[in-house]
Formats: sequence, structure tokens, C-alpha cells
Amino acid sequence: MSTILAEAVRDGNWLLLAAVLASLAVFGVCAIVLTGTDLREHRLPNRWTGALASGGAVTLGLACLADDVGWSRFWSMLGGGVAYLGLILLLHLISRTGMGMGDVKLAGGLGLYAGWLGWDQLFAAVVLGFVAGGMVALALVLTRRATGSTHLPFGPAMLLGTFVALLF
Repeated sequence: MSTILAEAVRDGNWLLLAAVLASLAVFGVCAIVLTGTDLREHRLPNRWTGALASGGAVTLGLACLADDVGWSRFWSMLGGGVAYLGLILLLHLISRTGMGMGDVKLAGGLGLYAGWLGWDQLFAAVVLGFVAGGMVALALVLTRRATGSTHLPFGPAMLLGTFVALLF
């Protein structure tokens, strides 16, 4: 994302710059609210997962209109949303007690963001989310604050993984 922002400034593409910054603002606000809610209540409210997805679709869709490779980014964005949602939905269906439907809906929005940047960033977002979730779970088990059967919120790990993927 930083490369795209730098190129937009260099080229004087202020619409692209504004749209990408707006998408990051939407991401940031939604990520803070969703992380706090998931840590406190173990749920991801539809209002906020929907805001993440719709806000990302609108702002990144606008960025597609302002970008030279806009159609490529548009299809990558949609594909990323469907792919990440599909993966987490599959995991939800396989392990009924693991991933919740909030995680599935969150994945759709996160996939839009990571997919907009490309398939490599989408892959990185997914992998980093699972690595972050695994590291937290391992740390909690090692410090005896959780056991193998403890339900841990996965939304914050997914958000962190996508955030890190967006940085590069």
C-alpha cells in the first residue's frame, strides 16, 4: 500500500491518494472496534464487519477508477474477498466449534483489502493471520492462561495479519 501511496503522490493522482487513504481510515476504525469487541465479547458484530466490507468496496472501488490498472485491481479485489471468505467458511463448516460466522464475514472484507493489492498480499494476509493466532494461542497455553479447549477470538489475528500484509 505504501508503494501505491508514494506513486500516487509522485504522479499527482490525488483521487487515487484520497481513495486509498479513505480505505485505510475505514480499515483502521473498523479494525479497532472489531478487535475490542471480539476480545471482550467473542463476537464480531455484523454492523462492523459490514462497514469494513462495504467501506472497503466503495473506497477501493473508487481507487480502481483512478488507477491505470484499475480493472485488474477490481477483479483481484473481488476475487480476494470471495477466496478468503470461502476459505474461512470451509473451515467453519469443517470444525463447527472453531471459526464462527463472524470470522467468515470478516474474512470477506479483509479479502477485499488484501486482494486489491494482489494475490501475494492476500496469501500473506491469510498466512500471517493464522501465524498470529497460533502464536497467541501458544503463548496463552504456555503461560497456563488457556488450555487446548479454550475458545479464543480469531478476529484480531485475522485483522493483524491483513494489516501487516497491507504495509508491504
